[in-house]
Amino acid sequence: MNIRDVKRAFINKLGAEEDNRKDHVYFYLDYKESQYTVGKLSHSWSGDLNDTQVGMLSRKLYLRKLEFEAFVDCTLNTDQTIDLWQKNRRALQ
Repeated sequence: MNIRDVKRAFINKLGAEEDNRKDHVYFYLDYKESQYTVGKLSHSWSGDLNDTQVGMLSRKLYLRKLEFEAFVDCTLNTDQTIDLWQKNRRALQ
């Protein structure tokens, strides 16, 4: 999984806004009149991501690693991703 693919999925698939003005690159999702941080990347990350990085990204979106990989690979559509995100987020609160 490549960092460019992850960024593209956050922006194009979820419609998240990228903010790279701080110490990390953040992705914010506006959903039902609230804003959520759904992704956080280090500026130093480039190329292919390792399992630890993928795990960190998947947890931020409340997805299991395989679900996150399906989201980035476009085998999990936007509605399915949002549904999983909401369900898993609620379960942990």
